[in-house]
Amino acid sequence: MNDREVFPLLIRLICTFIAAFPAVALWSRTRSASWIFVVLGALLAFVDALYAVLVAVGFVTYSLPILTNFPLLESVLAGGPFLFLALGFFFYLGQNRRY
Repeated sequence: MNDREVFPLLIRLICTFIAAFPAVALWSRTRSASWIFVVLGALLAFVDALYAVLVAVGFVTYSLPILTNFPLLESVLAGGPFLFLALGFFFYLGQNRRY
């Protein structure tokens, strides 16, 4: 792994950690479904970045023993944060119908 691959991964890991750390503190203070989905999106983004670093180092792989031809784990980790963010936005719009 060269420097061109390391720096974007580290920047992604640091930025998602900065988002996930206050998200954990927010999770304990809110009962709103919209905020809980946004928090889950931030946490899953951090898990995705951490897993990408572990794959780049060589500790783990994205391949699953059952589905070797389809990158299921990589797809879930890449799309999951955005799905949770979208669900949080939709729940917020559903709660506040003043538009």
